[in-house]
Amino acid sequence: MPQFCWFLVTMAVALAGGLLFMKLKVPAGALIGALFFVGLLSIMTGHMFMYKGLKVLTKTVAGLFIGMSVTPESVKKLATLIKPTFILVVVIISLCFCMGIAMYYGSGLDVVTSLFSVAPGGMQDMTLMTIDMGGDAAVVAVMQVLRLLTVYFISMPIAKLLSKKNGTLSALDAAGQSGKGASKGLDPETKRKRIAFSSLVALIGGSLGYILSQLADFSTLVLIVSMIVSAAVNLTTGKLYMPKNVRRVTQMMSGALIGVTVTYESLNHLKMAMLPAVFITIGFVVINILITMIISRTCKIDIATAMLSSSAGGATEAALVALDFGADPAVVTVLQITRLVCTTAFYPVIVKLVIPLL
Repeated sequence: MPQFCWFLVTMAVALAGGLLFMKLKVPAGALIGALFFVGLLSIMTGHMFMYKGLKVLTKTVAGLFIGMSVTPESVKKLATLIKPTFILVVVIISLCFCMGIAMYYGSGLDVVTSLFSVAPGGMQDMTLMTIDMGGDAAVVAVMQVLRLLTVYFISMPIAKLLSKKNGTLSALDAAGQSGKGASKGLDPETKRKRIAFSSLVALIGGSLGYILSQLADFSTLVLIVSMIVSAAVNLTTGKLYMPKNVRRVTQMMSGALIGVTVTYESLNHLKMAMLPAVFITIGFVVINILITMIISRTCKIDIATAMLSSSAGGATEAALVALDFGADPAVVTVLQITRLVCTTAFYPVIVKLVIPLL
């Protein structure tokens, strides 16, 4: 079957799975449902397919929704993030490094593979660095996928439960920018104009971000620039609007993009490294909870925001679901991106320095 047909099948499965999990009221159901069913069929058929360019689209739309949630008050709040950012980076890198050393001594994997298997950075970057340092890239790739799945299937539902317990509202809904609040008092023609205007803003921000990401070789710049442009326009005009269903579809698309990376081969690698896999699953949940407690208590950040900010998943996915969990999407994005940048910059250096001592 042609590649485009498999793409249509993948999108249909993602939409069906996302809608089903939303109907069942599963936390982050749109994203997790799409990821689960696309991943399952990817393992079974090996043919699930998504165009890589759609990653740019999901980052662009995520940046738009984050920008729509930014208010003058949230801008002032961002200036207070130096302390939680420092705590997050130091603690998550330290705990992950300790977990990697424990896995090295307890699993039989070599030290490079063990340390990069638990690195809280980008999956592709960590895998390539493993190759450069002589580790087992296949094992690291599988463990990195498992890390992401742990975040999406365990940490995110926990964050949702915590947001319900605290009775918080989505930052976007609270600001009146999404759902019923956003459409209240707007006639259909005004809605269409604002959707068109918001789409143009997202296109400009996403395009500029893509160009810069190619020059800097840092794909997250698409999300960052789209967020900055959208926030600036929204603060200036207050006229950005996009239906909540667009965010839902974007979450499903993001889930599908992750799901196609789950293959039968990765499942086989997982079977051969079952003990490290269980270790990583439990370890990342514990680390996520510990950092959440530290940040929420020392920095006065609500638990849902702290939980998503300290989860070692993707910045785009965390930002998209933050809008549903009562978390502050701008704070989540800043902390997630800082964690990603610092891990990529410092983690390999620490590995090189420590390996001769082990």
